[in-house]
Amino acid sequence: MNIFILSINPKEAAQAHGDKHVIKMILESCQMLYSAHWTAVHPELLKEKAAVKLAKAQKALAIPDYMLTAPKRKCSANQESGYRPVHLHHPCTIWVRQSTGNYLWLAELALALGDEYEFRWPGRVHSCKAHAAWLKANLPAIPEGPRNGFAVAMDPMYRVPNDPLASYVNFYKGSKKDRNLTNYTRREKPAFL
Repeated sequence: MNIFILSINPKEAAQAHGDKHVIKMILESCQMLYSAHWTAVHPELLKEKAAVKLAKAQKALAIPDYMLTAPKRKCSANQESGYRPVHLHHPCTIWVRQSTGNYLWLAELALALGDEYEFRWPGRVHSCKAHAAWLKANLPAIPEGPRNGFAVAMDPMYRVPNDPLASYVNFYKGSKKDRNLTNYTRREKPAFL
């Protein structure tokens, strides 16, 4: 779970993601955005810290009525709308629900990742793109306000104090490049690589 802040501009950030992250991070973005909806409707979920108890608690909850208009999950056996809440205490998930500005920035990144997926693999549409569009059009009941910085979730060795962009570029250059996660189909590698 993370948000790779590879540019302040969501479209440019999406273009800087390696192939595997273009595929994977749109799902993680949608999961964090849906989690903001769940915690707005069911704030009691935030009281539970134990992962197993939290998983049981959220599975017992009915999907909020307004979320029934969300797209169905591709792999859901019961054709459930949207995604269930995940990683509620992760720094990035917390950041998303702190303001509408944060939420909308991530929604824009998710949409841009969907566009990037289509650019890199013509004729294919990521199953989460419809979710990203719904999430952008349907804001949860979270505090209104501008984007307030970014969450930084990584090993301290990559962090640059007070600079999330430089931190994530370092993280991508180090951690991701070493693990062969910086392949780019139909796209030049970003200048920082």
